[in-house]
Amino acid sequence: LSDRLVDLLNEGIDCAIRIGELSDSSLVSVRLGQMRRMVVAAPADRAPSDLVRYNCLALGQQRGWTFRDPQTGVIDTLKVTGDFSCNDGAVLHEWAIKGRGLAWRSLWEVGQDLQEGRLASVLDAWQAPPMGIYAVFPERRHLPLRVRLFIDLLKETYGRASYWEI
Repeated sequence: LSDRLVDLLNEGIDCAIRIGELSDSSLVSVRLGQMRRMVVAAPADRAPSDLVRYNCLALGQQRGWTFRDPQTGVIDTLKVTGDFSCNDGAVLHEWAIKGRGLAWRSLWEVGQDLQEGRLASVLDAWQAPPMGIYAVFPERRHLPLRVRLFIDLLKETYGRASYWEI
């Protein structure tokens, strides 16, 4: 497992999971489900324009968080700043739980923390539309059975709306 963007063809990898918009490529993709992202922190009401006053935790070079204006439906990416950034989502998650700042995380990562009160979702009215989750693999005439079965399992699991609910 790796968080980096792998080169399936040159590295001999059978299948990868990609989240978000897929760039044009020679890879085949199968939509597995969709993911919601939200801003989490200690409970409080905020608007995206208020984020400049808060310490925002960043994953790697990700300094833009996407929101949808609840009045107009316009989707915009806002640049955020903060004292902490890392390239490990688990570390970022721990920082948010410890109150080091606001974090833009996937619902599946923080769902249990929301249920148990360790984190609170903020800016809910401004949540961006869900992003697609895809299995991608090199175009092949005969996809290995193990890869086909793996993709079928992923589709069955992640395609259920109940998987993504809190």
